[in-house]
Amino acid sequence: MLLDSSRRETGQILPMRYFPKCLVLLLISILSLSARATQQLPSRLAISRLVHQNRLQEAETQLWSVLSQHPEEGWALDLMGTIRIRQKRTQEADALFLKAATLNPEDVEAWRGLGDTHNLLGDRTQAIDSYTHVTALAPADLSANKALAALYQQSGQYDESIKAVERIPVLVRPPQLLSVLAANYFALGQAYNVPPLIDSILRAKFDITAVSDFVNVLLRNGYTDDAAHIIKFAAPQSPSAEYLLTLARVRAAQGHPTEAQALLERALKLKSKSFEILFDSARLAAQQNKWGATVDFLRQADSVRPDQPEILQKLSLALMKLHRNTAALSIARRLNSIQPENPDNEFVLASALVEAGLLDEAEPVARKLAQARPNDANSILMLAVTEFKKDDMVAAKNELNTCISIEPYSADAHYYLALIAQREGNLNSAQAELEQVVKINPNHAAALETLGILYLQQGNASGARATLEQAAKLAPADPQSHYQLALAYARLGLKDESGSEMKKYKDLRQVADEAQKGRQSTKQ
Repeated sequence: MLLDSSRRETGQILPMRYFPKCLVLLLISILSLSARATQQLPSRLAISRLVHQNRLQEAETQLWSVLSQHPEEGWALDLMGTIRIRQKRTQEADALFLKAATLNPEDVEAWRGLGDTHNLLGDRTQAIDSYTHVTALAPADLSANKALAALYQQSGQYDESIKAVERIPVLVRPPQLLSVLAANYFALGQAYNVPPLIDSILRAKFDITAVSDFVNVLLRNGYTDDAAHIIKFAAPQSPSAEYLLTLARVRAAQGHPTEAQALLERALKLKSKSFEILFDSARLAAQQNKWGATVDFLRQADSVRPDQPEILQKLSLALMKLHRNTAALSIARRLNSIQPENPDNEFVLASALVEAGLLDEAEPVARKLAQARPNDANSILMLAVTEFKKDDMVAAKNELNTCISIEPYSADAHYYLALIAQREGNLNSAQAELEQVVKINPNHAAALETLGILYLQQGNASGARATLEQAAKLAPADPQSHYQLALAYARLGLKDESGSEMKKYKDLRQVADEAQKGRQSTKQ
């Protein structure tokens, strides 16, 4: 009894034999229930497998059973965050990962999840910070370093991007990072570091995505021959749409637009809803002045990936080339509603308003643009054109001279100065300006046409013929070029040629008149 008393006083735990039998049974029962409850909870491995299999609803149900009993279970929060990312519920995912990282600052998956959510939300700075936490805990982590390499490159931190790639062991380094390294080296002026990467990409020729990315980097930096060598070496027996797209870019860079166009057509047959293929098709068509095809491809690209500013900008400008000004203005307004207060978008809007003849609405947009970018020649030119169209020749002339002081070789600024000189009756000055335009841009159809008319007025039929032939070739759908060329041929006694051009003029005028009637009936 003295021994028992001393043990109670010193707080020592009594052996089991000193507990009443009923208490022992109760303790065993409680422990058994606790063990069964724990065993009944789904395991981390089982839920991870469900997420990997994209069985998200099942995984979420099981995660809730874990979190309802253990709301601060880090791995469960991480997995739930991963599910929310896949469900595109990015804000919820961010909150889950943040809670997990707060509970355990060494939770690698939580920091990785935060990096992924910030990356998806376009918050580059926060994404870099989160992924940096991952690499602080796991320096060679593949996915975090891969993401950091791309993010640092996008931020212009090329040295940091290279360091991120180099933290990944060579044996497990994905070939997709070769293009990232090449782009960094070019940006840093270290092109001498690129050739060894070419050997590596050739060894990875079966990874067409890695090859395409690398070839695109070479093309952007002017290494067309190397790009052509790589894409030829990587040619598969059954070319994919991605391969054909890359090969088309190489052929276009080599100056073979017809072959490039054929390759893009093949690529579209394989993947008709590819935004990249449609965009490249539009760009190639524009380079060849095929504006109808350009508009068709851009509209398809817009349907695949709606409301992309770059697409809408080009679509509005292409529609203006076709003189479909109402449609161009509609696209320009849509562009500015999606991305307001963007100077490039306001430039497109001002252009569309001018082409649509809405000069009173165009002028404040153009003036705002010129004030926002006083050293940008194109912005000043837009204001000058608006003033010219409003018959304010004094203001237009001042703005055009300002434009030329910024950009002496602005062909359009010289062209409008020529038109003002022509209106003022100063034909010698007009001719000098037009000849300057043609010298700067030999393919300026409007300047060639105006210069040809001026030559005709001066009695220079031979000069008019040569100039107007070039204008009609560059703008075959412009009736006025054919009319003036018919007059030049008549002056030179070339009756057959004159009659042929006059017929083209009449046919084009008839088409234009019918189109105008159609637009008017549509409005009514």
